[in-house]
Amino acid sequence: MPNVDVHPESAKKPTHIPSPEASFERFYRECRPFVRSIVLQRGVPEREADDLVQEVFVIAWRRWDSLVTPEGARSWISTIAFYVASNHQKLLRYRVEHLADRDPPEPTFEPRVVEAMDAARRVERAVRRLSRKVWVVARAYLTDGRSMPEIARTLRIPLDTAYARLGLARRRLSL
Repeated sequence: MPNVDVHPESAKKPTHIPSPEASFERFYRECRPFVRSIVLQRGVPEREADDLVQEVFVIAWRRWDSLVTPEGARSWISTIAFYVASNHQKLLRYRVEHLADRDPPEPTFEPRVVEAMDAARRVERAVRRLSRKVWVVARAYLTDGRSMPEIARTLRIPLDTAYARLGLARRRLSL
């Protein structure tokens, strides 16, 4: 009978390979303070740092199987943390925080400013009611200071029509 090795090298007990969940849990415990420091260095407020750290690790967990070597895991997670924190900072520019305890103060306006704004609104509403033909005559006479015969000549309308349109504009614009 030939010599048979009862305990060949290949028959040794296999080493225990941790599950992906267990290896990620160890990675999380080791790298969490590091990721938090990156997030804080990027200017994220302290009260939001833990939420962003969790977001970083959620992204890392989703991509855990794409990690090729464990040696590169620290730089890999730091890149993810950097981008998550940067995106958060960009979004902060557009976020509005509401005051919880009190209403915002009313802006103060000078009475003359308020009156001018009201008058401008009334004029705008009145102008919207004018037809284009009437408005052209009124603007040329009231704003540009042109004479009625000149307006009638420019628009190629009878002088009486120009006066009638000016009268109509004055009646509608009288507030």
